[in-house]
Amino acid sequence: MTAPLESDAPQSSALMPFVPRVVPRSEGAAGGLKKLLGAVGMAAGGPLVVFGLLGMMVGVVGIFSPDAGKSRSEGVLLLLMMGVFVWAGRYLWKKGMAPFRDARRRELLFGIIRAQSRIRTSDVADLLKVSEPEARELLSTIVARHEADLVFLWATREYVHRSVFIQAHGVARNCPTCDAPVGAMSVLPGDKLECAYCQAAFLVA
Repeated sequence: MTAPLESDAPQSSALMPFVPRVVPRSEGAAGGLKKLLGAVGMAAGGPLVVFGLLGMMVGVVGIFSPDAGKSRSEGVLLLLMMGVFVWAGRYLWKKGMAPFRDARRRELLFGIIRAQSRIRTSDVADLLKVSEPEARELLSTIVARHEADLVFLWATREYVHRSVFIQAHGVARNCPTCDAPVGAMSVLPGDKLECAYCQAAFLVA
């Protein structure tokens, strides 16, 4: 017997449209100041790195081909000094990039929250190129600031919109084709299931 297609299965009820509650806070003056200071740090760090690298090249030449009357130790000293400039410039550049990187991460994160009813910390970590604990911390911060109303499910290690979580308690638990009970855990409206009795595929309403 051929299993009925998902489109053939009668729908018990129409799915409610998913409208997430997401209210990102404005960066305000503090956020603008951080970006301004970040731009200054990048403007200062870039030239320092270039200057340091050029100086290190001169130092290397001084070590292997010292000028008349100069010792190799002077080249080593110059190399070390220029290394400090490179380190300082790189540090300023990374610090300057931080507020812009954080703003971009928040933009991507809110995009996920708006688009998905389930937000897996592993997916967020992969998208933002951070560890899973860092991803969970970012999501927890958004919840703490009341920018999104999310509930964390430890069993599946994912966040779910509270409105969807509440609606999940009233989802259909029977196959619409054969009316057999469906014993599925962590089922939310819109999830695709397959009946273990008649193998009919259907969407949870």
